[in-house]
Amino acid sequence: MKILLIDDDTLDRMNIIRTLSKADASILVTEASEANEGISFAEVTSFDLILLDYQLPSSNGLEVLKQISDTKNNNTAIIMLSHSDDDALALKCIKNGAQDFIKKNEISVSRLMRAIYHAQVRSRIEEQLRESHEKLRKIAQIDALTGLANRYAFDKSVKNTILLAKRQNHSLALIMMDLDKFKNVNDTLGHVAGDTLLQEVANRLTKVVREEEIFCRLGGDEFAILVHCYQGVKEVKGLINRILSSLKEPFTLENTPFVISASIGVATFPECADNAKDLLKCADIAMYRSKELGRNQAQFYSKSMHNEVSNRVQFELELREALKNDQFILYYQPQVSCQDETLVALEALIQWQHPTRGLIGSSEFITVAEEIGLVNDISLWIIEAICVQVKQWNLQLNENVNQIPFPITINLSATQLDQDDFVKTLKNLIEENGISPKNLELTLASNAIKYSSDTINSIEELAQIGIPLGIDDFGGEYSSVYQLKKSPFSILKIDKSFINSVNNESQDNFIKAIGLFAKTLNFTTVVNGVENQFQATYCKSQSVDRMQGSHIAHPMQADEFKATWLDFK
Repeated sequence: MKILLIDDDTLDRMNIIRTLSKADASILVTEASEANEGISFAEVTSFDLILLDYQLPSSNGLEVLKQISDTKNNNTAIIMLSHSDDDALALKCIKNGAQDFIKKNEISVSRLMRAIYHAQVRSRIEEQLRESHEKLRKIAQIDALTGLANRYAFDKSVKNTILLAKRQNHSLALIMMDLDKFKNVNDTLGHVAGDTLLQEVANRLTKVVREEEIFCRLGGDEFAILVHCYQGVKEVKGLINRILSSLKEPFTLENTPFVISASIGVATFPECADNAKDLLKCADIAMYRSKELGRNQAQFYSKSMHNEVSNRVQFELELREALKNDQFILYYQPQVSCQDETLVALEALIQWQHPTRGLIGSSEFITVAEEIGLVNDISLWIIEAICVQVKQWNLQLNENVNQIPFPITINLSATQLDQDDFVKTLKNLIEENGISPKNLELTLASNAIKYSSDTINSIEELAQIGIPLGIDDFGGEYSSVYQLKKSPFSILKIDKSFINSVNNESQDNFIKAIGLFAKTLNFTTVVNGVENQFQATYCKSQSVDRMQGSHIAHPMQADEFKATWLDFK
């Protein structure tokens, strides 16, 4: 056993060494008569135990204890020695790192050896606790899925790095990135594939990020990089280009190639913010802007951008309140027969009666509602309101007619079909209001239809209960004949771009072609966006069934529609 004895009293040292020599153990004692000498020994040699006198000429034992505790090798126990019988002093020594405290006049072979044994055991336990604590600390700061630093570690690093940058007058750049449409991976391939993609993305990005830069996964599909000693826009743009380029090569998920991009936001210190919280917020705002502008790009934070995002956040809050406070209004636009211009259907259009901004069209808020997860609630509100309105009109009909002789078209969000209880809720609304399923006509945008098992089941259930189903914007970029074959649709609403190109000088044969195609397959066709007499005449000459637009009738509220189009007497 190797013991370091630090004591300025020669007689006390001799007494302790003599006592130790009586022990039934092989003991090698190294003596130090003053503090600095003892500290030097402790720094260069590994001892099993240090016996430290509390009273030393140049400093007290507590000061030496603290210095040795900072430099001592692992598993080295320290026992404080003193002539004092002060329990408070003994406790103070223990709190500062000593494993035991022995009065010099109580030193005996058994007392000393027992104290040494207990001190060594306690020291080992403390070391194990320190090691466990260090392991837990590392685990707490590492993302379990990717092995990168996690949000906690990154926030801590940003705070510390900013403090250092302030002292050294350095600049920093914070890059935040979010994988575009990552949810599609989880929805189509499952969460296991999504986790695999996150791991592969982390591996690729690790190769383009420099070792001195802090790279982390903030959570979900969001990553962040902190660039030290930021030298300018050119440096960061180079890193961004490497990031985007690294993602171009398809990822293989379940033997299927999958391409994914990223939206990136950049904020710099001290230009954008002088603290970690605000710097992260600025980078997040810039990333948000990248998504708004089309994704797969990077945006640098600016004050004007901040104002835009702040306005957007406020708009989202007000949109949520609009649903709670019943600020939505339904308008109805007639669809007429292309043969005799008689009323054959109504399209329901939602408007937002904003308390300060006035009437806001659906094109300004539906996309926002989709992004914040509110569109399903709004769609359900529309359906409920229409069911109540149809019931009211039915009650006003004359004795010879017990239900309105036309359907009301509702533009449905595709995500609504993924709701477990949507079809059941719709059935209940139809039954509660005593209306026919044929009074409702549901259309889905062709670019939003997902062919998951839930969606297909919902579409088939709706068709089975007698609700006509249609595809909106047919003929546009995302529509296909496959959609018509896959599900029981019966109505095609032709993309507005085709009728827009019809004028006195040119005609669009695509409308004619779609009309003939649809008639062959027994589909009902609707031309939306008829703005003048020439377009109306053109539609009448083609093989299409319905037309709709400002030339036919403008959207109107229920009372105006009833007064101008219906006769309930």
